[in-house]
Amino acid sequence: MGVKIKGKVQKGLGESQNTVKEQMPFFRECFPEVKDCKPATINILLEKPLVVITPDFTTAPLPWHPAFKIVKGGEIFRFLRITLTIDGQPPVPAWVYKAQFSPYRDNPFYLEVIAPPIAFHGTPGCTIEVASRSYEGVVVIGAAQRGGSGDTPPAAA
Repeated sequence: MGVKIKGKVQKGLGESQNTVKEQMPFFRECFPEVKDCKPATINILLEKPLVVITPDFTTAPLPWHPAFKIVKGGEIFRFLRITLTIDGQPPVPAWVYKAQFSPYRDNPFYLEVIAPPIAFHGTPGCTIEVASRSYEGVVVIGAAQRGGSGDTPPAAA
């Protein structure tokens, strides 16, 4: 059974307008259902966390940037089909975009979404609807200290 989560569009850094534009030819070839998406992401801060264990589609490593051809062979992208409703707009099909090297990939409250062009301004409210089987539960975000258990701070050096 699916789930709906409310959120708010966030102003991004603007970097995705360049990166997604470079990535789209690769996406169109391996995952053509995103071919009509705007080459940028919509950043959304969710009221509840969303953790995607099994996406709808995962790419092979894509050498979308010249550096990947030399260093790592490519970047892996994961997509989850959703319906996105920006307040005041009709719902549209969209995809959660999880880039392997995105600084947001480990934040379950922050989504990057690709979608067909949607007319909106500022940082409106929105709702995402996930049709895939979903479960609500507890998400633990621990202290994650290096070399320690996370229970106590490391000794001073």
